[in-house]
Amino acid sequence: MKSLTREQFSSLLKEQRIKTRLIRELRFNPDEITDWDDREMLAVGTRSSAEGLLLVQTDSFYVIPYELNTGIADKTSGRSKPITCDFCYTWQRGGNAARITFRRASDNHTFSYLCCGDLRCSLHVRNLTPESILSRTQLHEDITTEQRIVRHMRKLDEVILTLGAKPI
Repeated sequence: MKSLTREQFSSLLKEQRIKTRLIRELRFNPDEITDWDDREMLAVGTRSSAEGLLLVQTDSFYVIPYELNTGIADKTSGRSKPITCDFCYTWQRGGNAARITFRRASDNHTFSYLCCGDLRCSLHVRNLTPESILSRTQLHEDITTEQRIVRHMRKLDEVILTLGAKPI
C-alpha cells in the first residue's frame, strides 16, 4: 500500500461521502505505521474501534466505511469462541474475533464477515504477528506466504465487487 500523510488522508475523506461525525472521531496517525509495503488493507478506526474506514489497495485504492463488533460469543454457553478470518484465514482466539459489517451504498444492504479483531490481516498473511504464528500451528496449510497474499487480495477484490465500491 502506498503510504499516506495526514494531509493526503484528509483529502481522501473530502472526496468520499463519509459522515462528518465519523470523520471527526477517526484516529489516523501515519507516523505509527512503519510497514506500508506489507499492507493491502489498513483499518482506521474510532476511539471505540466500533466503526471506521477500511483503506484497501488492490489494483486501485478504495475507502470503505465499516462497523466492527468484537467478542463473538457462543449463543448457548455465552463464551467467546474462536473464528477463522474470512479475509486472511488466520485462526483467532475468541478475544480477538470480530464481525465486520459493510453497507452497500446503492441499496443500503449490509454484508458481514468474520474477521480478526485488530484488522491487521495483511500482516497476518505474511506471518509478521504472533497471532499468525499461532494460527499456522492450528490450521495446517501447505501453501506459501505468497499464495496466502494472493488469496487475501482475491478476497478483498470479492468484497469490493460485492459492495460496488468506487475507486479513488
